[in-house]
Amino acid sequence: MNQRLDRDSELLIDALRGIAALLVLFTHAFDLAVADVYGWDYAASPEGWRWARASLGHGGFWVWCFFMISGVCIHQSIARSMAEGSFSWWRYAVARVTRIYPLFLLGLVLAVMAWLLHEDFGGSEYDETPWRQLGASLVSLQILTTTFPAFETSWSLSCEMIYYAIWPAALLLARGRTTHAAYGALFVMMGTVMVILMMWRVFHQMEHSTFVDGVWTVAVLFPVWVCGAWMAGQWGSAALAVSRRKWIGAILLCIMSECLLVVLKVRQYPGWALHLVCWSSIPGLMLFLAGAHHARLSARAWAEPICRWLGQFSYPCYILHMQLLLLLDHVTDIYAREFVLRHPLLHTLLEFVVVVALLVVTGPWLERFFLRWRGGVLESLRVRTVVRV
Repeated sequence: MNQRLDRDSELLIDALRGIAALLVLFTHAFDLAVADVYGWDYAASPEGWRWARASLGHGGFWVWCFFMISGVCIHQSIARSMAEGSFSWWRYAVARVTRIYPLFLLGLVLAVMAWLLHEDFGGSEYDETPWRQLGASLVSLQILTTTFPAFETSWSLSCEMIYYAIWPAALLLARGRTTHAAYGALFVMMGTVMVILMMWRVFHQMEHSTFVDGVWTVAVLFPVWVCGAWMAGQWGSAALAVSRRKWIGAILLCIMSECLLVVLKVRQYPGWALHLVCWSSIPGLMLFLAGAHHARLSARAWAEPICRWLGQFSYPCYILHMQLLLLLDHVTDIYAREFVLRHPLLHTLLEFVVVVALLVVTGPWLERFFLRWRGGVLESLRVRTVVRV
């Protein structure tokens, strides 16, 4: 069963994407402001600030939301073309590249500008020759090399592009059977996770390999994405029937997952362990999305325009906010250094408000502009295909 999403689900997904992007922006603004005062090492921060940075300054859970939503949306797109017998790897690749790359390349240009100003995010030393990261970013493989300086958020786009390649291949091998494809893909990915854990924890090999760490990140986060794809394949079936009580309980499960992440962050668990926590978010996110009709957004006249706008705002906000924060931080460091050191919370709010204002004005417009351009490219490709036939 591969039914289209109902209107309530579409509106909830649009709203969740926009809200998640805003919250990721806030977490980065907060962490950047506090790091200006206490440095990037959590251990060097007072205990209260450590807890604040682990919660208000860490947006991991919201990125997991993006992954599950992406799985839902991408499967819906692939399943329609497979059901019609019109799936083409070339058209699919063009559709994905034209969707992701225009704003991604704009984000990369802004990251280069921030890098030229010696701005970086995450506490790493300034890299004078990040050409390997730049080359990897251009082909969406920066997860295997580390991201270009000042463009840390692009790591998740690298994972996304890899998932975009894996999932249709899994579906084709499973002859369109979503559950079989999900099991097969998860088996391979979980096997990869176990092999890397053995290498790291038993044999103590390649513990500092950026490439292996990137493969680990892709593999360990994939279950969140593929569970979204599996849900899309079951949409409308009894398997996804969620009562209102379970839907509300899903919110509590999501909060518990976030709390677990915060505790491990405060205790300074390594990055590989933090990524494992993503599995705890799966039940809550699945139940929350499956029970979207309980929000009754389609019955509220005000909801549709707001949700659609949030959907248009989400990708520009996510892909551009870090670079804008860093460029703005460069200016505030020059003209208001003493103020930002004394008032990290006001520093956070100032930069958050300014960047949100910039993105509110430009983000949805950029999204609509590039989507219109993409629509023209895909229509031209469809026409050429029909003419050849």
